[in-house]
Amino acid sequence: MKFQIIAGEICLDFINTLDNRPDPARQQELLNSYRDLADWAAQAGAISAGQRTSLLRLAEERQQTARTALRNAIHLRECLYRLVNDLLERRHPAEADLHTFSGYLGEALSYLQLRSAAGGYRLQWIDEDFRLESILWSIARSASGLLTSGDAQLIRQCGAETCRWFFLDRSKNHTRRWCDMKVCGNRAKARKFYRRQKQA
Repeated sequence: MKFQIIAGEICLDFINTLDNRPDPARQQELLNSYRDLADWAAQAGAISAGQRTSLLRLAEERQQTARTALRNAIHLRECLYRLVNDLLERRHPAEADLHTFSGYLGEALSYLQLRSAAGGYRLQWIDEDFRLESILWSIARSASGLLTSGDAQLIRQCGAETCRWFFLDRSKNHTRRWCDMKVCGNRAKARKFYRRQKQA
C-alpha cells in the first residue's frame, strides 16, 4: 500500500493512518495487517528497507506475536491522537493516556544505546530487527520529542471537515490550512467554485 507521508513528523503521520476519522461511517483503517504497519514505517522513514524485510520475515514466523504488535500499534496511535487533540483543544489530557504513552516511551528508550561516532556519540536502537514492536520505538521517540518542544505549537489539523489529518505548519506565516494542497486544498477550492457558479 502507498501511504501519504505529509505531516512533517513521524508520529503525526502515524496518527493519520486512520482515514476519515471525523465520520465513523466512513472511517478507513489503513493498518489492517502487520505488513501494512511495516510498509507504513518504511515509507515514513521509521525503519529502513532492510529492517522492513527482516521484520516481515519474522512476522511470518511469529504470526500471533505480529498480531499483538499490530494491536499495540493501534493502541498507541489512538492514545497519541487523544494527546495531540487535547493539546489543540487546550484540554488537560487524561492521566490514563499519559500513563499509557509513558509506558510505550519507557520501553522504547530501554532499547537505545549510546555508541561512539566520528567526533562524538550517537544513539542507536538495539535488537530492532528481532522485535516486531520495534516499529513503535521511533514513533514514541518522535512523539516525545514533538510534544515537549516548541514545535508542538505548530501542530495543525486539516481544514477539510471530512479529513482533519494532523500536520506541522512550517509555512513562512504559519497559515497552512490543508494537510495536502493537492488533495484537500483542491477539493475545497472546487467546492467553493461550484457554490459560486450555482449562486450566479
